[in-house]
Amino acid sequence: MLIKANLLDKFSCILPKLDSESDIYFDHFLMDGLEEMHQYSKDERLYEFFEFEPFKEIEDTKAYIEKLLNRMSNDTIDQKAMYWFVRRKSDDYLIGSAALVNMNYDRQSIEWGYGINPTLWGYGYVLQIQEALKKFTFEVLELNRLHGVTMVENDRTIQSVLASGMRHEGILRDFYCKQGVYHDGWQYGMISKDYYDAQSKDKQLIESKITKDDIVRVISSVLTEEEVDIHTSMKNTLSWDSLNHMAIIIELKNSLSIEFNPSEIANATSVEKIYNKTHES
Repeated sequence: MLIKANLLDKFSCILPKLDSESDIYFDHFLMDGLEEMHQYSKDERLYEFFEFEPFKEIEDTKAYIEKLLNRMSNDTIDQKAMYWFVRRKSDDYLIGSAALVNMNYDRQSIEWGYGINPTLWGYGYVLQIQEALKKFTFEVLELNRLHGVTMVENDRTIQSVLASGMRHEGILRDFYCKQGVYHDGWQYGMISKDYYDAQSKDKQLIESKITKDDIVRVISSVLTEEEVDIHTSMKNTLSWDSLNHMAIIIELKNSLSIEFNPSEIANATSVEKIYNKTHES
């Protein structure tokens, strides 16, 4: 457990990191990203499970960024929130944002959040963001608990957080109110022990007789309307979104006995990567 001064220093100064294979990175949250953020903040799909309305004018997005910047700067003595932009490595394109908020030092806990440009849903970026936030929470900040809540109807997020190793912790009745309608909250969390148990778990070695054709066959059984081959990946296959990704992971386990830990789930985004996992030495 870090002393508070060291914890706050790391929280405010260190950017969450991803592994070298990741195609995204975390960047500082600044007003300089206003126009980029506004481009996807106008998309109504982003707000399906948010309580507030889509931003129509750039001034709406500016006010939102100012609010988050103030939230960070107002907490310099007792930092409770940090926000970051998330960018694509290949061209520095702003794909979304991520956050850790509501830090409670006495309880050693913190809450996460993130939002991705809807045009980039299904590329596996959320899974990568989740892994970066988990690593930052437990390895850098050395906190004990990471948690979140979403609307019970938000199947896409629920499947992804379960894949990340989070556990369902209960239903918060009428937790949200969107346009006068109440929605239950689906609460979930992870503690440090869960994280390190998953990290240290011995990887099950799969016999190398599993072929790429075997993997193609399994993926085809999930993505029934796609032409799947050895070059298929989340990036080039429209229906391989986050929901179908979890269905693929489950079917690989059932049909080929391939086991994935949460970190591996985030990286199993192509036939090639899944095949390489089965031939680890």
